[in-house]
Amino acid sequence: MAYTQQAFDAAQKAGKPILVEITASWCPTCKAQKQVLGQLLPMAEHADLAVFEVDFDRQKDIVRAFGAQMQSTLITYKGTKEVGRLVGVTQADSIKQLLDTTI
Repeated sequence: MAYTQQAFDAAQKAGKPILVEITASWCPTCKAQKQVLGQLLPMAEHADLAVFEVDFDRQKDIVRAFGAQMQSTLITYKGTKEVGRLVGVTQADSIKQLLDTTI
């Protein structure tokens, strides 16, 4: 789902597990991350995960608010607390470990 502050705040308030995906359409690393996420997100243990996509080029203020330096940044939250962050990582096992921090 595309990032909106209202939806993100609501997910945090509800205590949901959250993945913020900072991505760019031209980024090959982002494409590789999307393929891995496409395999991992349908898994039962990630069913409740709220996924928010932030466009690195069009949403610069949000990118800065998350403290991201570059596209291909994945950030996980448990409610309002950041519990993990990966930058430029495309290995499925590492991304799965990141997602598992929200469970």
